[in-house]
Amino acid sequence: MRLVKNDRMPASYCGADVKLSVEGAFRIVEDMVTELMGIQHIDGVTCMKEYGGMWVFVRNRIEMPVRPGWMDEYRVTSYISSFSKIRLYIDTLMESPDGTVYLKSRLELCAVDLETGRIRKSETVGVGDKTPAEEPLFEISYYKGKPQRAGRIDEVRVRPTDIDYCHHTNNIAYVRYFMDQYSADEMIDHPVSAIEVQYATQTHEGDTLEVYRCDAEGVDAFEIDIDGAKAVSCTIER
Repeated sequence: MRLVKNDRMPASYCGADVKLSVEGAFRIVEDMVTELMGIQHIDGVTCMKEYGGMWVFVRNRIEMPVRPGWMDEYRVTSYISSFSKIRLYIDTLMESPDGTVYLKSRLELCAVDLETGRIRKSETVGVGDKTPAEEPLFEISYYKGKPQRAGRIDEVRVRPTDIDYCHHTNNIAYVRYFMDQYSADEMIDHPVSAIEVQYATQTHEGDTLEVYRCDAEGVDAFEIDIDGAKAVSCTIER
């Protein structure tokens, strides 16, 4: 199935230039994905209560060729584009009424067991014949480079408001940590055209995280570490 919604751009999803912000883009994608999964009864809450598992984001790439402004009308569509034994891929497309592409996203998820922490097969958490994949509406490819960690540039502490219902750091909180490495003027003068976040491990309330800049060709790259190990990484194109 495809979940389709029409709306106007709310002010809370806009940045300092009164256009769709990176955090707003991630919120739109996450809201659509969770609603789509909820309708199909494969959402995170159902996964926990009925299957003893938990969905975690593996990576999400968002491309924003044109950013809508406050009060602009848009249509957004989300659907399962493919799945494997241990992976689920959900695409999201955001367009203007005339078909101009505002945003496209491909989110990769996997399920882990609540007791063991091990990866679960998709079929054990409800994904299968009742959740057929749809024909993709667009092409999108994950970043293939391998940034190398360079200098430490920031330290953040995971706050209670950063925690989601699984009691780990919300995916959008990491996006905020990365985007805080730019000034508001930098985001206005050189807006993000694409961002990809890869999630390696979970962090929790009270954890102290270190933010590093990474060396990479053609992109801005960052890494968040906990206790010396990579937790999340990010590449940004502007």
